[in-house]
Amino acid sequence: MLAFLLGTSLWVFVTDTENPTVVDIFSSSIAVQAVNVGESLAVANQLGEVDIRVSAPRDRWDRLTSANFRAFVDLKGLEAREQQVRVQVEVENVVGVRVTEVLPRTITVNLEDFVSVEVPVTVRLVGTLPIGYELGGSVPQLESVVVAGPQSLIDIVREAVADVNITGLTVDVDPNVPLTARGAGGGEIRGVTITPSSVRVNVQILQRTLFRTLPLTVRIIGEPANGYRVSNVTISPPAIEVQGSIRALQQLDALALPSVDVTGHSAGLSIPLRIPLPDGVSASTDVSATVTVSIVPASGSLRLTVAPELTNVADGLTASVDTTSIVVVVEGPIPVLDALAVADVRVLIDLTGRPAGVYDEVPQIEIPDGLTVVIVTPQTVSVTLSP
Repeated sequence: MLAFLLGTSLWVFVTDTENPTVVDIFSSSIAVQAVNVGESLAVANQLGEVDIRVSAPRDRWDRLTSANFRAFVDLKGLEAREQQVRVQVEVENVVGVRVTEVLPRTITVNLEDFVSVEVPVTVRLVGTLPIGYELGGSVPQLESVVVAGPQSLIDIVREAVADVNITGLTVDVDPNVPLTARGAGGGEIRGVTITPSSVRVNVQILQRTLFRTLPLTVRIIGEPANGYRVSNVTISPPAIEVQGSIRALQQLDALALPSVDVTGHSAGLSIPLRIPLPDGVSASTDVSATVTVSIVPASGSLRLTVAPELTNVADGLTASVDTTSIVVVVEGPIPVLDALAVADVRVLIDLTGRPAGVYDEVPQIEIPDGLTVVIVTPQTVSVTLSP
């Protein structure tokens, strides 16, 4: 027997040395529950939490969680009044662990008569709808529910509120929403039960009419008369304000007017046009616009070979040149070029005051208004004046 006791003592000593017992305040507070509450009674106050001092081997201590402890007050046989009740703590799902102290040892429990009352259901909308949508309505499927609990809490309950988040909604919904008991100031009343605890809410979402300014565009078809071109196109007004659903307006970048045909035109034109509006889109102002098309002569060039003319030769002298033709290239409106004759272009060599001799002269070009000389070949000619 002595050997057994010595062996047991040695095992306990070695075990405690390698895995010592830890006694300390547990890191988390434990919520207190009420048990055995009388059928006609209810707890009117929050029971709060307690701290516990725990004794456990080191290897178990490190694995302990709040789930291993259950704190409660046994209210069996207690009457409706405010009273101090001892807190009990049980250890669950682990062995070798003891609760050595509960702080505080007792807590205040206010027992009141258990009553129930019917209160209205109110919908409270949370969040915002996207641009272009508005709320059509929000109707709960139940007008009222039953709220039960301690007399003092039930006395201040005014409604059961269903909070519905409408952020981002674009279609109708009917979510099942939990209910919250609230007082006259909107504050939440805890410690009561609601039957049923949730309600379906029908939320209707409508598309709102939006306004948007859209530019006008026009397509020019056909070709102007020969020698003419389109130089500019303007639309008055350049844009109009339209209204419609967001879905209809999102599909539009501009409004296209009917095409304008300029075939054969040699002068500008101004045309009033109706603005076509797509389905679901309307305008509060006049839906017409004026398209003004500017048509100008097209530019071109013409190459002519012209004989030079010698002018202002002094009396008694005879003039001769080393070339009998000069190439002149002119630019200007094609209609003017089409009507131009060789006789309309003169290449003049002015010999005013020149005595007998040989001279290099620069030809002077005379052309009708609206034309421009771009090339003269050759740029100088040799002129001989002899007696």
